[in-house]
Parts: sequence; C-alpha cells; structure tokens
Amino acid sequence: MVRRPLRIATTAQLERSVREAGYEAHVLPQPFDLDIHMPIARRIELGAVHRPFLEKHDVDLIVDFNTTALTLCRASSDPDNMALTGADLGIPYVSCYLDPITSTMNQVAWGDHWHLLESPMWIKWIFERAHGEELMKLGIPNVVIMPMAAANEDYDTSPLPEPVKSPAVAFMGHPASSWFTSGQAIQSSQLFAGLTAAAVHADMPDLAFHQIYYDLYQFGEPPQPGEDRATRANKALEYYNRKFVYQAFLAVKRRDRFARFLKLKLGDAFELIGDHWNSHYGLDHTPRIWDRRVLLDRMRRVPVCLNLYKGNIESGLILRPFEVTAAGGLLLTYPTAELGNCFAIGEECDVFHNEEELLQKIGFYLAHPQKRRDIAAAGQRRTLSQHLYSHRIGSLVELLEKANVLPRRGGSADATKPIQRMEPREPIAAGVAGLAGVAEHAAD
Repeated sequence: MVRRPLRIATTAQLERSVREAGYEAHVLPQPFDLDIHMPIARRIELGAVHRPFLEKHDVDLIVDFNTTALTLCRASSDPDNMALTGADLGIPYVSCYLDPITSTMNQVAWGDHWHLLESPMWIKWIFERAHGEELMKLGIPNVVIMPMAAANEDYDTSPLPEPVKSPAVAFMGHPASSWFTSGQAIQSSQLFAGLTAAAVHADMPDLAFHQIYYDLYQFGEPPQPGEDRATRANKALEYYNRKFVYQAFLAVKRRDRFARFLKLKLGDAFELIGDHWNSHYGLDHTPRIWDRRVLLDRMRRVPVCLNLYKGNIESGLILRPFEVTAAGGLLLTYPTAELGNCFAIGEECDVFHNEEELLQKIGFYLAHPQKRRDIAAAGQRRTLSQHLYSHRIGSLVELLEKANVLPRRGGSADATKPIQRMEPREPIAAGVAGLAGVAEHAAD
C-alpha cells in the first residue's frame, strides 16, 4: 500500500520548511497580518475561514508559530461551546513556540488561554527543557520539547568576506527587561519567591525555577486535575507572577549588563542593533533591521556576532544562535544548559561567562581571523545539516506517527486520543506529556 504524502497546513513562514521536509504544504488563508495576540472573537472569525480550507485539502496536521493559526469554531458535538478548529475536524494542531507561552495570546483572558492550553488536541512544541517541564508540572498536556531552528532559506555559504573595520562586535536585539523603566507595580508578597530562586540559581544554576518554587522551597502547590478550571488557571497565574522578579534577574544576568558593559569598554566598536536601549538605559543604538536579508548579511560580516538571552529563557536556546550560524557568522554566546546539545562549543561556536572572559574572547577572535572563519564555517555546516525547521518538522512527524497521533505508513490513527508516552529517539528526542507522563529531551 502506497501512502499519500502527509498534508500539513501551515503559515507562509513555514511553507518552505514543510516542503523541504518532504511533506505537502498548504498555506492557511490569513486575511490580515499574522498576530499571536488575537482576541477570541478574531480567532472565531478566522475559524470560519480555516475550517472549509482544512476540509477541502484533507489536511492531516496543522503547524504554526506562536499560535498564529490557532482558530476556533462551534463544536460539532455541542454548538453552544467552541472548539479548536482543527480539533473539531480531528486534525492535531502543533504550535511551535518561539517565546514562552506567557508571551502569546495577550488579548485572550488568562482563564480562557489556560483552558485552551489544556486541550488534548493542541500539541505545544516548547523550545527548552525548563519551560516544557514547567508546563507539564502545571498540568498542561501534550508538550513536545524540541529546540528551535533556522528557517529554510538560500544562505550564502561562500568564504566569509573581509571583516568591516567597525564595528568589531554586534548584538541584534532589544533590552530583555522593561522592569526598570515601566511603572509596573509588583506586590512585595510576590518578590520573595523570585529573589529566593535568583539566590539559589547563583549557587545551583542547573535548577529551574519550577524546581526551586515547587520542590525545594514549596512556595505553592501546582494545579491539580480535580480542581475546577478557574482554580487551576489562578494557580498558574500566581506562579508566573512570582516568577517575574526571577526573570528580571536573568534579563540582567544574561543580556542587559553585557550590553552596557561593552558600550562602556568598546564604544563605537560595539554596535547595538535594536530598539529601546536609549530609553531604557541611555545607550546609543541603531534601529532594528527589518529586512531579513540585510540582517543575515550583517551577521555574516561583523567579526563577532554576540548572542545574549532574554530573562524568560532558563535552559534552552533562542532563535538567534541558529540564525547567526545559518548565516555563516561567528557566534559568541552566553551559555545555557542546552547549548552543547546543538553545537560543539569551541568548534562551532564559543561562549563567555563574565565580563573579563567576554573581552578576552573578542580580542582573541579579532587577532586570529582564520580561527574565527573556521568556527563560523563549522557552525554553518552544523546548522544547515541538522538545525533547519525542515529537520525539526521531520522529527516531529516521526514522533507523532510513533504516538499514533498521525497515521503510520499503511495504517491509520485515532486523532482524538491523547499522545501516549514514548521513548527518546535520535536525532531529536522529544519529551511528550500526555496522560502517561514525560519522556526525556535531548538533541544532537
């Protein structure tokens, strides 16, 4: 029996990646700009557009970024209630998160957002172990832990051009915390847990916030299956409110401090490319680069391309390391626990841990251009061969087939069944939390 190609509905951002993974791509109709924060009413409007499209193309799977394609429709079995559009048709929906779940769907009331997250037909592709395990502990089902990747594009793989004289170092991104400039009021009762976690992290950096909060110091109890929906949502909200100060600590520790330090030490030899640096910290900067081809070219041409992390990242990698290496630039990054799962440190990228080491590494690569070129080329080979979204989508489909969420070759699947436990498999072993628990995460 010859099985037809898997049919995946997606947005234009992922169309090429789906095709190059070997599947049939169908771009969802999106009348207006993609918006990860759409209110419920807008998602219902788009559901009326998506449903006939999904039926017409007999779609097997929906994949998008950050809930841009999460739409709703009247439930066939109960017209008084709403359902995920794909779920009502028996089609699994996967959202690949580029940010934590708290950074999306901001125009949806928290209780409704949390209720949707508990849907067994919504598979949440989470980019790091700490956030994925946190969601599982909070009772969110069907979490797949798998790293981000670079978009499938036509990258320049020719030898690196001669570096520009200035700047010698560049960072592309915005300040990681607005806490120091906003008028946001934080209750004193919400400070202690976050500051305790920051203190513990300074001595035990391998512990995630959820482990410190729930296990080590028992500041609260996670949502329980027998509790009503409002109670579960409120428990999760309280948890994230108390995590806020810890995230502000990480924002300074892993990003904002180094931007200020390099501006003081290197002046114009260090370029900040992004918004808000002047208003937040009084630092000179150039505006964000909106043209993606120009941005990738800048990553290639600057001698040292710096990567710094947001405060809402604990253990994983943001998108930037994959973009810099795909473009062929030298990636110098603050380390996280999962960096070594994706790149050979010192061979395909390099790291620094403090201000002194940061200056030492910058000086070394400016003085040793061939070493810089060798590491940049090796990093590009790794990303283009293993860390494109086509690679991730292929691993995702294999995982869902094994879980019997998608039809196996020559077989069929019951898409209404929750994802079952599965064991790790190479090259990406993804953790899946359904009714049966969690599988370990790893990545080549």
